[in-house]
Amino acid sequence: MKKKLMAMAMAGAMMAAMVTAVYAEEPVETKVGLITMDSMDVHWVRLEEAAENKVAELNEAGNKIEMNWYAPETKDNAQQIEKINAAISDGCNYIIIACNDATSANMTLQEAMDQGIKVIYVDSPSSLEGEVTFATDNYAGGVQAGEYLLNALTEAGITEGTIGIVDAQAGVDSCQNRYDGFASVFEETDFELGERQYSEGDNSKAQELANTLIANGAVAIYGTNDGATNGAAAAVADAVNNGQTVYCVGWDKSDTNIAYVEKGSLLAFMAQNPNVMGEKAIEAVVSIENGEDFEGEVVDTGVSTVDASNVADFK
Repeated sequence: MKKKLMAMAMAGAMMAAMVTAVYAEEPVETKVGLITMDSMDVHWVRLEEAAENKVAELNEAGNKIEMNWYAPETKDNAQQIEKINAAISDGCNYIIIACNDATSANMTLQEAMDQGIKVIYVDSPSSLEGEVTFATDNYAGGVQAGEYLLNALTEAGITEGTIGIVDAQAGVDSCQNRYDGFASVFEETDFELGERQYSEGDNSKAQELANTLIANGAVAIYGTNDGATNGAAAAVADAVNNGQTVYCVGWDKSDTNIAYVEKGSLLAFMAQNPNVMGEKAIEAVVSIENGEDFEGEVVDTGVSTVDASNVADFK
C-alpha cells in the first residue's frame, strides 16, 4: 500500500513538473524598438523608464532583450515614421509604439509587419491591428474629467458659459477619445464647448491659447494632455491673480500638474499609468516569444482622478 501511495505521489510530482514545463516561459533573445510620440513629455519618459527597468529585470532572469528608445523630438508624423524605419533598419524584432494618430504611420507599420516584425501598441494605437494594446480607456477618462468639472461648476453656482478646449495635436486618437468622452457630459447642459485649440504638445503655446480663451470669457478650461494642461493651469493661475475665477481640469501626472493642484489653479487631472503600459508591453514581448497569441486584445491600464484630496498620494 505504501509503495502504491509512493508511486502515485511520484507520478503526481512528475505530472506537475510537466505542466510547469509546458507553461513556464523560456528565456528569450530579441531586439525591441520603443517609439513614443516625443521625448519631452513626462508621460513618455515614465513609460520608457518602466520599460527599461522591466527589460533589466527580465535580463537578470536569463533573457537577452535589447531595447532602444526611438523618440522624435516633437510630435510630428514624419519624424515618427522616420523612427519606425530606423527600428526596421536596426533589425528590431518588435516595435512598441504610441502612434501620433490612427492612420499616418499605417503604411510603414504594415511594411514592418510584412517583414515579420511584431507591433505592440501603448497608449495610442493606429487603426492597423497589432499584437496587443496597453492603454487607458480614454473615452471613459474623458467622461470622468467632464463629470468632475461639471460638479465643480454646479457647486459654484455656474450653470452656463463657454468651456475652452486646449488639445494636443489634431488626429491623436487618445486625445480625440478624451475630448469625445468629456463632450458627452455637457450635451444636455447649457454649457458650450469652444473650438478645440491645438498646442502641439508645447506648454508655452498651450498657455497662450488658454490666455486667449480666458480673455474671450471662458468659464473653464479642459486640457487633453500634460503639455496642454500645464499651459492651461498656468493661464488660470494668471487669471486668478488678476481677480478672475476660472476652473481647469486636465490630463496626466507630472510634477508641474501636481504643483498646480496644490496651488489651486488646477482642480484635478486624470492620472494614467504609463509605467504599467511600459512594463506590460515588455512582458508581452516575452509571452509572444513563448507562443502566446493576444489576438489584438486591448488592455485597460487604468486612470485615477487626482485633486486636492489625494494629490499627496501621487507625489
